[in-house]
Amino acid sequence: MAVKRLLIKNGIVLTPLNELATDLYIEDGRIQQIGNAPVPRQDASDLEVFDADGGYVCPGLIDLQVNGGPMCDLWQEIDAAKLDALRLDLAQHGVTSFLPTLITGPVDHVKANLDLLKDLGVRRGGMHLEPEFGRLGQTGLARMPGVHLEGPYISPKRPGVHPAANILPLDQGEIGKIIDAANEKSVALMTVAPETAANGETISVLQKMGIKLSAGHSNASSQEARAAFDAGIGLVTHLFNAMPPLHHRQVGIAGAALLDDRVVCQLIADGLHLSPEMVALIYKIKGPDSTILVTDRAAIGTSQGGLVGASITLDQAVANVVKWGVCTFATAIKMASYNPAVALGLNDVGFLAPGCLGDIAIFDSTSLLVKQVFVGGIKVQK
Repeated sequence: MAVKRLLIKNGIVLTPLNELATDLYIEDGRIQQIGNAPVPRQDASDLEVFDADGGYVCPGLIDLQVNGGPMCDLWQEIDAAKLDALRLDLAQHGVTSFLPTLITGPVDHVKANLDLLKDLGVRRGGMHLEPEFGRLGQTGLARMPGVHLEGPYISPKRPGVHPAANILPLDQGEIGKIIDAANEKSVALMTVAPETAANGETISVLQKMGIKLSAGHSNASSQEARAAFDAGIGLVTHLFNAMPPLHHRQVGIAGAALLDDRVVCQLIADGLHLSPEMVALIYKIKGPDSTILVTDRAAIGTSQGGLVGASITLDQAVANVVKWGVCTFATAIKMASYNPAVALGLNDVGFLAPGCLGDIAIFDSTSLLVKQVFVGGIKVQK
C-alpha cells in the first residue's frame, strides 16, 4: 500500500524562491506544510519519515525537451514499456516532469506517436486535473504534462539532425495533418521556424489552441525574429544551436532573443552544444528569470561523437552551471524547475509551497548529486 504521508526532515528547502532550513510535510500527494514538523497521528503506520541529512530539498526538475535515452527512442515507434523505463530513469535523476519530444519525420509516423502518447495519458496540464495522472504519479515515474513537437515546421536551412525531406512550412493546412481535435490538447509546446509562415495567422491559431510556441531550427533574421516575438512567441529552443551564429553586422534570431526582455531562452549546458563561456554569457544577459536549462536528451545523444541530441540528464546540467561558476545552485534549480513550469503555465509544480504536488528532488549539498526523489510523495526506486 502506498504511503499516504511523508515527512522530510533536516533538509535545506529551496522553494526555489526562498531557502529555509526546515522540514517539509506531504499528505495524499501534495505539500501540506513547510516548517515545524506536524505532530504524527496516534497511528503513524502510514507515515514515512525521510532524513535529508542537510541535503537540498528541491522542487522536482522539469525538462522541456526529451527525445529519449538509451532505454527508449521517441524518434522511433513508441513502446509503452520502454517509455515507462525512460520515465523511471528521468525520475531517478530528479526529473519529475518532462515533455516527450517528437522531431520531424513522415506525417503518418509523427501523428501515430502523438496519438499513442495521448492514449497513454499525456495531456497538456492534465496531471493536475485528471485522476489517472494521480495514479501514474504514485508509480514513481516522471509525469508527462504534454508533448513537445520539435518540427516538422522548421527551416530547411537549419534542420540539424531533422530529415530535410519531411520538413513542412508553418501553414494551417500542413499542421492539421498532424494536430487534430482529438490530440491537440496533448501538445504543450511546439518549436517552429516563424519566418516560414506566410503570415501571422497560423501562429495565432496555435496560440488559441493553448499551445506554447518556441522559435527554433530557424534561419530568421533579427527583424523576422522580432516580428515573431511581437506576435507572442516568448521562447527560443536550444539557443545558438540550429540557428545562424551571432555576427557583428547581423545578430540574427540569437541576438534578437538575447536583446528582447520578453523572451526566455532554453539552453543545453553540456559543454558541447554550448561552451561554458557561452552559457555564462547567455546567463549574464538573460539572467535567472529568462533562462531555462533543457537537455535535448536522445537515444544516440553525443555518444558517437556528433551532436545528435544530448547525452546529459538535467541534474547534470544543474551541476555543470554551478561547477562552471555561472550561478548558484539555488538559481540553477530555479532555471530547471520554476522557470520551465512558468513557461508551460503550470501552477503546482516547479516550486515548493502548500498545495503544490509533492514532487521533490533531494540533492547532496556537497557533491550536488541526487540522493532521493519523490513523485507525489512516493519514493522513486533506485
